[in-house]
Amino acid sequence: MLSTIKKAFAGGSNSGSNLPQTESSSIQGRKPSQEDSFLITDVRHGMRLVFVADGVGGHGHGDFASKTVVDYFNDAFNALDVDTDPIAFLNTTVIQAARKVLDKSLEDPAYMNCGTTISGFLVVGDDYYTINIGDSRVYLWSEDCLSRETHDHSIVQRLLDRGEITEDEAFHHPQRNMMTSAIGQDLSLMVVDVGKAKRFKHGDILFAFSDGVHDALTDNQIFSMISSYKDTPDLADRLVKAAYNAGGKDNITAVVYRYFD
Repeated sequence: MLSTIKKAFAGGSNSGSNLPQTESSSIQGRKPSQEDSFLITDVRHGMRLVFVADGVGGHGHGDFASKTVVDYFNDAFNALDVDTDPIAFLNTTVIQAARKVLDKSLEDPAYMNCGTTISGFLVVGDDYYTINIGDSRVYLWSEDCLSRETHDHSIVQRLLDRGEITEDEAFHHPQRNMMTSAIGQDLSLMVVDVGKAKRFKHGDILFAFSDGVHDALTDNQIFSMISSYKDTPDLADRLVKAAYNAGGKDNITAVVYRYFD
């Protein structure tokens, strides 16, 4: 099912670019339901929050989990003060959002196994802070190079870290979708990665992907797509369609943020 949700927001008046500053594309793909959600906030006090959330649990419950996290973060972001500490905001808000998902699973047995990933970034002026739980990802395009800005919480990532498998073996591994941390599990077991401030460079582009993108496309294929289409206004849509056409079986979501200095 190739039904696409697309959004684009223009850059500021001084951006010097006709490209949108943010883009997004999200499809249900070949799954029976859409459990991906994403958030792109307006700018508040010079800050902007962007992330994807890939729900798990099936029967609409993954959808509940991902939307709950999006809604909670959106409300919290809209209440931000000008002197808010970015790292504290991300850490505190994700724990509170996770508690709402966990409480639902404890009070209603039908939601027992629902959960979600979160992967994205908080832009603060010329800096950004990443946040990640699970196996969605943030990538950075900078000076014609592509790098992962987040570290997967998964069985396969552990094998990679120990040097027991190669990147090619990881891409085809039968357990590559088994996560070791996600929103929805006991809070004492949940691993939250919040990155320190990183400074943007001219021409940088940040991406937030659900695993529907990088399960279907290798990093080399993602690199080639971005290299070829980074100056087009439909980069997110092109990435999502490429993942679908490569045989992607999951929901597929891509969000793009261009830094305009």
